[in-house]
Amino acid sequence: MPRRYSEEEAQRIFALVADRQRATTGVEGLSLSELEEAAQAAGLDPGLVAIAAAELDSAPQAEKTLLGTPIEVVRSRVFDGPVDDDAWASMVTAARREFGQPGMAGQIGRLREWTVISGGTKNGITTRLTLEPAGDGARVTLSRSIRDTVFGFTIAAAIQCAMALLFLTLWAAGADPELWVPAVIMAGMGVLFGAGAQIGTRVWRRREGRRFESLLDRLDLIARDATPGSFVRATREATETREATAPRIDPVHLDAEEDEAEDASAPRSRTRS
Repeated sequence: MPRRYSEEEAQRIFALVADRQRATTGVEGLSLSELEEAAQAAGLDPGLVAIAAAELDSAPQAEKTLLGTPIEVVRSRVFDGPVDDDAWASMVTAARREFGQPGMAGQIGRLREWTVISGGTKNGITTRLTLEPAGDGARVTLSRSIRDTVFGFTIAAAIQCAMALLFLTLWAAGADPELWVPAVIMAGMGVLFGAGAQIGTRVWRRREGRRFESLLDRLDLIARDATPGSFVRATREATETREATAPRIDPVHLDAEEDEAEDASAPRSRTRS
């Protein structure tokens, strides 16, 4: 009886095979068709592989937090088929129009990226649009981070609370009976900064999430409409249409016009009676 490998052993074997394939061919991961072939060879339903892959692609990615405060919004979607240069340029134009910033577009290997930093490079908001191959299609990811802004609010809240604790300690030690007033003010400021960061960022995350979904819908339409060679085909079709509708001259009429021209150029003789 042939040996049966456990699920954990099968995962380790596939991981080793993937590492060796990446080392020899430079190609990472498996396409959807390759996953379906592997599932069929293992006795699994290939149709369920496509369903599971779609669920994995549509699942929201883990968003970063800072002390429980959301600092990032990420939305990702896989488009059917590759995205050419013209479609990517149209996507960047749509992103620039949406966020009102020109940003910078670049490419590293097979990864394309458009980045914009608004509000300054030190404490600004970083927005990224990335495009990378994903099997037979392309994965488009939108992300926006306010890490520096939240970090500033968190530091401000911590400083206010520390100052309030210091004033309360001095007041309790009898240094000044009026120190409880600035202590209460500092504590209130600390709570205000902390609560503002917690509530404000959650509202911001929901709003930006809806905004990203709407933009991804538009980018999906751009990817579907921009097929390779569409401009060339459209130009050729327009040329053929103009040629078909242009007025044509019958060659018989051309011959008749030439005969009339020759008769007009021939010398006329006059007779006197």
